[in-house]
Amino acid sequence: MKRYFNFSLYILLVASFISCINPVDDFEQVAYLKFLTVEAPLNNLAEGQKVKIYWSADKIDGTSGFTPITGAKVWITSASGLTENYTESEVSSAKGVYASSASFKGIVGETYTLHIRLANGKEYESLPEKMRKSPDLENIITQFEINDAYGKADSRRVGFNVYGDFQDNPESGDYYQWFWKHYERAPFCMSCYNGAKYNFSTSTCEPPRIPTDEVWNYLCSSPCWNLTFSNDLNLLSDALLNGQKVTGKKLARVPFDNYSSYYLRLEQRAITKDAYDYYQSLANQTQNTGTLFDVPAETRFSLNIKSKSDASEKILGLFDVYSVQKKVFYIDRQKGVPDSEKPFVNVLPGFIYSCPPGAVNCQDKVPCLEGLYRTPFKPEGWID
Repeated sequence: MKRYFNFSLYILLVASFISCINPVDDFEQVAYLKFLTVEAPLNNLAEGQKVKIYWSADKIDGTSGFTPITGAKVWITSASGLTENYTESEVSSAKGVYASSASFKGIVGETYTLHIRLANGKEYESLPEKMRKSPDLENIITQFEINDAYGKADSRRVGFNVYGDFQDNPESGDYYQWFWKHYERAPFCMSCYNGAKYNFSTSTCEPPRIPTDEVWNYLCSSPCWNLTFSNDLNLLSDALLNGQKVTGKKLARVPFDNYSSYYLRLEQRAITKDAYDYYQSLANQTQNTGTLFDVPAETRFSLNIKSKSDASEKILGLFDVYSVQKKVFYIDRQKGVPDSEKPFVNVLPGFIYSCPPGAVNCQDKVPCLEGLYRTPFKPEGWID
């Protein structure tokens, strides 16, 4: 699986680095050794909105643990008087996820506040955040480029850069973020390692008595797509270019790991100042240190979500209010590539499992389950 920047995983990682070994006691925060973590994006896309809340802490055995928070009440209010209640997911694999109604989306120009009440009565509230307008993306071009900072054997050396233009809004105080998502057909829906075979009753890989080096891959029982995400915090403030036309802005870089066309969903987001400051502090620290281990704690904590009863409580995450202009397109990964450059093809190890001849009531295909890196839902603009 290719790994790219994802806010959810980033929060999980940094939380594990600052936690100390301490058990979770009835979801009460103990000496700030575990932290309430909130992922709460709100945008203007008609795709439904979700809030994820959980405790980030160390398990008793010392390994990192993230405990979903269930039984909470989550809602959003607007300055104009709207209240949208979020409903807790009943799916066991999506604990701690609270979803709005399918029709709910943010409106440009409106101001929103996030509210959370835990089962123990403790309440949290965000600062009011106004949704700013994102300008249109124009003149999107892609170009194969070589980064000589990396050697021939490094996959980061070659890739396709995506550039675009946009007209900054005339009002000052605009902040932008570029984010992309890639979908591709999932070759398998499950891989079992060390000789294990998939048990369709328990939905787990069961190892043999004596482990081997065999890898068994199981095809999907229905259409399925894998997802990867952008790995850069690509940000911009209009402080020095207010109202100007921005041309040739680098928006994304995608890998050269095959000659096939590359599906890309590119988003230009108009984010709030709180979101910009939060992401910029993370970007600055990782660029300076090159590692998450040395990122100062104060850059990790939320700038706009606070406890209503304890102002000193540290919270991870963000109420991220933004509007989106998106483009969905395919990149021709044969165009502009010199004959001397070859793709870094990812070869999946193992064998494809199939039912033995004559087997009765045998299953050899696994369902496609919705998750962070996989979806059974056909992406917008997908071409078979």
